[in-house]
Amino acid sequence: MLDKAELGKRIKKVRESKHLTLKNIEAAAGISATHISEIERGKTSPTLGALMKISKALGKDPAHFIEEVELNDVSLVTLEDRIVEKLGSAGTMENLTTSIPGGKLQARFIRLSPGKTLDEHPHTHYGNEAALVLSGKILFTVDGEKYETSQGDAVYYNGLEEHSYENISKKDDATMLWVSTERGVS
Repeated sequence: MLDKAELGKRIKKVRESKHLTLKNIEAAAGISATHISEIERGKTSPTLGALMKISKALGKDPAHFIEEVELNDVSLVTLEDRIVEKLGSAGTMENLTTSIPGGKLQARFIRLSPGKTLDEHPHTHYGNEAALVLSGKILFTVDGEKYETSQGDAVYYNGLEEHSYENISKKDDATMLWVSTERGVS
C-alpha cells in the first residue's frame, strides 16, 4: 500500500487535472476542504470512508489511489503486443485486457484445436463468463447441461456453475471471444 504522501499526491493530481477546487470536493464528498488539503499534503491519511467519498467526487475507483503501481484508466492491447499463451494441446489464448484501477473484466481470444477440451474437468469460480463464438463449433457444458454453439452464437453463465468447453469439430479450429468478471478459483 502507498504511503500517505504518495496517496495525497495522487488525489491532488487528479483533482487538479479535473480543474476542481478543494471547495468543489468538499461539496461533493462532504469532507472539509481543510481535511482534504491535509490529505493531499501527506499530513494525514484518509479513512476508508473518506477515501471512498473523495474517489467518488473525483470520478475514480478508489484502487486508482492505493495501487502500488499507478495504472492508467484505459488499457490498450495492440495486435502486435498480444502474447500468445499455449494451452497444452488444447489450443492458444491471448489476453485482450490489462489491469486498470478497479478493473473487474478479463477478455481473451481463445483458439481451440480440433476435438480438444480446454478444461478436462469442469470447474467453478466466482464471477460470470460470456463467450461469443467467432468460428467453428464449441460445446459448452454448464451445470451438466450441454449447449452446442456455432459462429455468431453467444453464451453467458454464472462461474459458480460447473463448466467446460470443447471444440466439437474433428478437423477445424474453433475460436471465441471470452469475457469474465472477477475470478477466484474455487
